[in-house]
Amino acid sequence: MQSLNISTAAMRGIQQALDTTSNNLANLDTVGYKRRVASFSELLSDSMNEQPASDNVNRNTPAGLRIGSGARLGLTKLDMGQGSMKQTDVPTDVMIEGEGYFLVTRKVKDVGGAIIQEENRLTRDGNFKVQYNNDEGGYVLHTASGYILTDNNGVPFVLPEPVRNIQISQNGELMADGNSYGNIGVWKVDNPDQLQQIGQNLYDAQLASGDNPATKYTNALEDGMATLRQGALETSNVNMMEEMSQLVNVQRAYQLNSRAIGISDQMMGIANSLRSR
Repeated sequence: MQSLNISTAAMRGIQQALDTTSNNLANLDTVGYKRRVASFSELLSDSMNEQPASDNVNRNTPAGLRIGSGARLGLTKLDMGQGSMKQTDVPTDVMIEGEGYFLVTRKVKDVGGAIIQEENRLTRDGNFKVQYNNDEGGYVLHTASGYILTDNNGVPFVLPEPVRNIQISQNGELMADGNSYGNIGVWKVDNPDQLQQIGQNLYDAQLASGDNPATKYTNALEDGMATLRQGALETSNVNMMEEMSQLVNVQRAYQLNSRAIGISDQMMGIANSLRSR
């Protein structure tokens, strides 16, 4: 029975690793996507230290016999390696060179249209568009999913009128038509592995409505850990050849454990048939 438990636990973890690899491949062309790497950890194990005296006479193995229970998926670590640069020459495309995330926000409304709260999200996707927003009463820079870019105080950028000649400096200052509208906030997360992915290339910022991100995160631009590049986007850091190799390894491991379950079932069938005689 132990072999069945070990192989079953391994197949469950391998299936999760396969899902992780598939998700990486699916986001091969997603702007700012960071791949995840699956790592396994051992389940509880038992040690048989007290052996009968009759077993110790011709025993060649150590007295302590370690009996494992298999492995499980322990962590899907976020790979924060820098993606390649894609030059677009679009003024509202911004690339982070270094560490950190953009903070974007969106107002959540009830059925009647009243604003309940603000959702704060982190992203590396700098593909922003300018559009008028009724709630903010002006033009904003927003993501494809409708989240608005914020400044270094966590406040959305609001442009009072349609602007041209948008300029974004390396230190994050946003200027349009000769007027300065503040500095873009880029926030460093101390432990990115704890970020929860919520889809649409976004992470939960774990900030309540109205919270200043500086109370929880470090401004990467002010500390010199990152710079911005206007007119460019960061591509995914997924390596297709590496992911395909990982996919083959995962499939082979799944087949091996599936075969082990089949052999264990045959061995138990033989043991039961011998006992019945």
